[in-house]
Amino acid sequence: MGDFARALQQLDGVRSKGTSSAANENLRGVALMLSGDAKKAVGVFDAVIASDPTMLEARFNRAVALLKLGEPAKASAEFEKIALDEHNMLRATAAYHNALALDRLSRPADALTWSDRALALDNTFDAAFLLSGTLNERSGHIESAARSYLAYLRRHPDSTVAMLRLGVCAQRANRLDVAVPYLKRVVVLAPDSSEAAEARKFLIMWE
Repeated sequence: MGDFARALQQLDGVRSKGTSSAANENLRGVALMLSGDAKKAVGVFDAVIASDPTMLEARFNRAVALLKLGEPAKASAEFEKIALDEHNMLRATAAYHNALALDRLSRPADALTWSDRALALDNTFDAAFLLSGTLNERSGHIESAARSYLAYLRRHPDSTVAMLRLGVCAQRANRLDVAVPYLKRVVVLAPDSSEAAEARKFLIMWE
């Protein structure tokens, strides 16, 4: 529900009684991280992992906290370990977050490899479709980017973000017959949005 202060109060209450489990401490770390104290959260996750090295959720959450703290190299190393472990349910999510970390390390080709890996592990991973599209678009792989945006739009047909990026890709591929309808749709659906403002810039160029 987003009430992190209340969650922390209750989890700290359990902790003060000496009955807090590793799972509760992991939740306390998550609440700290989401409330903006990623540094303290890392300390909590470190303690959880020391008490239970097999707790994958704590390792993953620690890596997310490191990413928030601006330490993508350390985060990437942990995400990669989790993603390559065939016996867990966090592989796709870890692969996606590793792509984010590698992108922040200015390693676009590696980031794209990992976003594609996330999709190979879970072909319904919406955020990975958008990330793959963004990475391909930045790298000049326009057709691949367009395919990723189209895949996202099949699941979220009213996404103005995906429509805008698909329209821009079509424009770069000299397919104005495709670009214009998508960009006009962005303006109709969200006229006051930043996406609509960018779409109008392209549409004005062709008037």
